[in-house]
Amino acid sequence: MTTAERKFRPDIEGLRAVAVGLVVLSHAGAGPVEGGYIGVDVFFVLSGFLITGLLVREQATTGSISMAGFYARRARRILPAASLILILTVLASYEWLGFVRGNTIAEDGKWTALFAANLRFASEGTQYLNLTSPPSPLQHYWSLAVEEQFYVVWPLLFLIVAAIAPRVSLRAKLAGALALIIAASLIWSVVQTGSNPTWAFFSPLTRAWELAMGALLAVGEPRLRRLPRAIGPWLSWSGFAAVIGAAFVLDNGTAFPGYAVVLPVAGTAMVVAAGSIAPAAGAERLLGLRPFQLLGQWSYSLYLWHWPLLIIPAQRAGHSLTLAENLSLAVIALGLAIITHYQFENPIRFARPLTRSSRTSIAAGACLVAAAYGLSNWQIRENSSSGSPAPVETAADIFALIAASSAIATLPRDITPSLETANGDFGWLLSAPRECLVDEDVIEPPGCIFGDPEGARTMVLFGDSHAGQWLPAFDTIGKRLGWKVELMAKAGCPAPALDFRKAYQSFTQRIIGPAPKCTPWLENSIARINAMAPDVVILASCNGCEYMVDSNGDVLTREAWAAGLEETLRRITVQGATLAVLGDIPRIKNSVDCLALRADNVQACARPVEAATAATYNDVERQVAESAGVAFIDVTPWFCGATCSPVIGNMVVYTNDYHVTATYVRQLPDQVQAALQPIMETP
Repeated sequence: MTTAERKFRPDIEGLRAVAVGLVVLSHAGAGPVEGGYIGVDVFFVLSGFLITGLLVREQATTGSISMAGFYARRARRILPAASLILILTVLASYEWLGFVRGNTIAEDGKWTALFAANLRFASEGTQYLNLTSPPSPLQHYWSLAVEEQFYVVWPLLFLIVAAIAPRVSLRAKLAGALALIIAASLIWSVVQTGSNPTWAFFSPLTRAWELAMGALLAVGEPRLRRLPRAIGPWLSWSGFAAVIGAAFVLDNGTAFPGYAVVLPVAGTAMVVAAGSIAPAAGAERLLGLRPFQLLGQWSYSLYLWHWPLLIIPAQRAGHSLTLAENLSLAVIALGLAIITHYQFENPIRFARPLTRSSRTSIAAGACLVAAAYGLSNWQIRENSSSGSPAPVETAADIFALIAASSAIATLPRDITPSLETANGDFGWLLSAPRECLVDEDVIEPPGCIFGDPEGARTMVLFGDSHAGQWLPAFDTIGKRLGWKVELMAKAGCPAPALDFRKAYQSFTQRIIGPAPKCTPWLENSIARINAMAPDVVILASCNGCEYMVDSNGDVLTREAWAAGLEETLRRITVQGATLAVLGDIPRIKNSVDCLALRADNVQACARPVEAATAATYNDVERQVAESAGVAFIDVTPWFCGATCSPVIGNMVVYTNDYHVTATYVRQLPDQVQAALQPIMETP
């Protein structure tokens, strides 16, 4: 006996509620459901099922598909709430996060309005200097972008498949095409998660199989309805358990999507399939309850509202909010979602002038896209000029500026670099040729010479970007003293010999992947140092940095850092060479954004010295250096007086949480040279 096809599926509406609930709890920081980000994958399967079901039924009923009608329905369903919340998020970001952060979010908004947010965030996430940037309040739109890209490709592919081999059943042809998509996309997801986790997370190619799995269920629904009803409840509860279990089993340390995404996708597919086999049985008895049905109706608006309401207040506060605070914000998001659903989404979606005309619907959708893009394209510029800093002639001058920095009340009008350009004011980027900004796959130092290329003596500056940031000062010193300076730096690869993985803090989780081939780079760099026999080797690295995690996904401990530094110092065996460890810089979180928001209260952005240095492993490096008989250079006095200020003189000190501006480094050659003098004079 064949089960009748249903126009409305309470189980699917209930699954929407489960999916959005898991996502919101995960983002709010509810520890037990740390893996609640899998709710997005549930949405992907459901979307593939529903959209393909509509296409198949239309093809069977009319013999063709109206592309205008399809996109008109999508425009009325997706664009009103998405455009409204995008616009309000950009405006709120300017109001509460300052114009610098607001401009960045507005740029995100341009991509988001054009359904390319996933490509924007994937590209940004692979750039090392963006590693510490706070998550965008629009970052959750990445999943909507993936779905929109699916809506562009799948109907066209559907028509192509329908036109091929007309004597073959449409469902059979579609099933074959979908099986190929599932296999290829899943394999690519596994491969790319291991090699490029950021792109794997955001890419439509790695997520296509999840949507295709839902589509395959829709294509095979007539066969599912013929299966014995008795297997339906078992399949339904098993699938529901798999979805809920995935939220508890997976966590922020799980490499995702990869293999891990199979569990929630398969679980969702089982629940959906069971709803075709045995309607109103199994998990549908739970999912069909009124609270699940209502939350399912509100799920789209809630998904759009919850993330900016969690992110903007946290970034305004400058620290993570408590679980209670986040849950309170989630309740506010739910209230806004309900209002949006009934007062904005549905009135537009079912407006008679729009439902009567596909062209009018599409035109209205285009206007919403244009409005969102147009607002995001309008950006605020700071009023202050960006003149050059006053020249610093002696060591006493800069120390006097540092001492006076704690008294700076308002942002200098001639601040330099400008707050808008501070993020790009990085010495390594500005001072080195392209080949010296080595890519992740490079394992051989390219031989980057600065200072005096003909110098009789040689100094090597060795480490990661925290070595590269000092390049303007070391280049000046080398030219002054006639020393050849060779930079051996690779972003994300510190000088200590460490076994670590690289972590990107995404908006849902920490995306963990392989380190950028640091071990062979380190080995080849040490071999080059030993072969070239320099006079001085300076080791400089980002120590205590959260992006460096061990095999368990935990931040590297002081003990691991000490052991790695000891190992590197032991392996540099140049006879007569002098080694030194350059300590790491004090840290001020989100200093540029803070200055943009508090231009009239600069000291609100300053930090006590103890707080600014607490996260670093300078104490460990000092101990290791002293034990190994090498010099340790403490750079803290070059940044901090009574406090550590983000503005010294008329200069912005930090380009982001972990690096110093080239503008400020250019004022420190005297200080660096004074610290190096005893080392450079050693025979």
